[in-house]
Amino acid sequence: MATMPDGTPHESPGAARILVVEDTPAYAEALERTLALEGHRVLLAGRAAEALARARSEPPDLVVLDLGLPDRDGYHVLGELRARGFEGPVLILSARSLEADKVEGFRLGADDYVTKPFGALELLARISALLRRARRSAPAPAPLAVRVVDDATLRARYGLTDRQVAVARLMAEGCTNAELAERLGLSFYTARNHAEQVMAKLRVSNRSSVAPLLHEPA
Repeated sequence: MATMPDGTPHESPGAARILVVEDTPAYAEALERTLALEGHRVLLAGRAAEALARARSEPPDLVVLDLGLPDRDGYHVLGELRARGFEGPVLILSARSLEADKVEGFRLGADDYVTKPFGALELLARISALLRRARRSAPAPAPLAVRVVDDATLRARYGLTDRQVAVARLMAEGCTNAELAERLGLSFYTARNHAEQVMAKLRVSNRSSVAPLLHEPA
């Protein structure tokens, strides 16, 4: 992870947790250093068994995978990851440059394939593209269930009058002062005064902050 000038950790907005599966120390250290400078958190594994264990205990956002591992082939790691339900991007980084190797990698579920030796800038660009694509395709979080706060609670909680409760609900709908006046049969200035009183009692400084106070988790 990158650091600030005072030595404190700094994570960039696009930072991710990246599992690097590489058994050659020089390559592993270079990858760790390059990715950390971009703000990513790097997990290292030098063997297939270690890679699968780390992926299980600390699920990564992306995997950089070498094929020539000492215990099992990198294809085995890729196949196991996909079989276990890992849907994050996998970038194969290997000295194997034959078309058959690349085809096998993509067949097993790899998202990209880079051959060694590689350029650091190109690798970072490919990783950034894979992360962007993964984030765009990630399902949106389910909306929280909320309920409308009833009138009695609003009166007790904020000291609103019946008229102010009605004004607050219209403000939560996005009504302007002119629309408040029309909906409630008031003059513009009276409606404006009511709106200001409501915001004062709710202790908010703008109209957009009214609606969240009129709802709470179900």
